Amino acid sequence: MAKHISIIQIRYIVEVINRWSQNEKLTWDALCDKVSSDIGKRPSRQSLCSHKFIEESFKLKKEQLKHGEDKTIRPANINAAIKRIKRLEAENKALLKENTRYHEQFHRWQYNAHIRQITLEDLNSPLPKKYDDKFDRF
Repeated sequence: MAKHISIIQIRYIVEVINRWSQNEKLTWDALCDKVSSDIGKRPSRQSLCSHKFIEESFKLKKEQLKHGEDKTIRPANINAAIKRIKRLEAENKALLKENTRYHEQFHRWQYNAHIRQITLEDLNSPLPKKYDDKFDRF
């Protein structure tokens, strides 16, 4: 049975993955070993894989390590770098807030669907053709 991992621990594990060194080989066992001391237990590979955020971050980082880091444009001077960092931090903060709102909305919808006994099949049913065609224009 998979051990439960809290939201805070998931965020920490994703952070560890994102900061993974180019010099170290990223494996599930290495990740489990690296986070075990900080989260108080050694999670299993299956436990980590059961969380979508961790699995997606792992796959993305694995691809980055395989193909090398993206070449970033270096600013001409320190002032330009500071402005860019501040802009990126503001964007990141806005995206985190938006993501939190989406999570809250999802949980509200999930609760309301459960109360009204709407099944997963109902929620995942395809859009009607006429309705679906409206989105093809975008």
